[in-house]
Amino acid sequence: MSVKTPAARSRAIELLLSPVNNKHLANLCGALDENLRQIETALDVSIARRGERFTLRGDVAQTTRASEALQQFYSQAREALSVDEIQLGLIEILNRPLRGVSSGAGVSPALMTRKSELHGRTPRQIEYLKHIQEHDITFGTGPA
Repeated sequence: MSVKTPAARSRAIELLLSPVNNKHLANLCGALDENLRQIETALDVSIARRGERFTLRGDVAQTTRASEALQQFYSQAREALSVDEIQLGLIEILNRPLRGVSSGAGVSPALMTRKSELHGRTPRQIEYLKHIQEHDITFGTGPA
């Protein structure tokens, strides 16, 4: 995968997804490019696609996030991506710092379960997991 910026002040990023796999591209884009439209709406960018070549236009920080999102979703696109998977992935991307920007918050704590590690996706979930690790008993209120 390669990323090019045409000019230093430009707000367009060109992204080339590789290795090229048409099934993965179809799963990434969704029916009638529905998944791309969700990414555009959530990150306030414009996405133009021709084959495996994507052109992202918008704010520099948001196009960087959109590039990360497309790369992440492309790596997950062995199967068709659901609307929920796209939305949860976008929440994770919006809540983590940009690459190259240091964050004092650190990494999300992980709870070890029988099947896999459990990580928080939102700031509230991360806070809740920290409380579980720090205290003997933790109460959570609100929707399940």
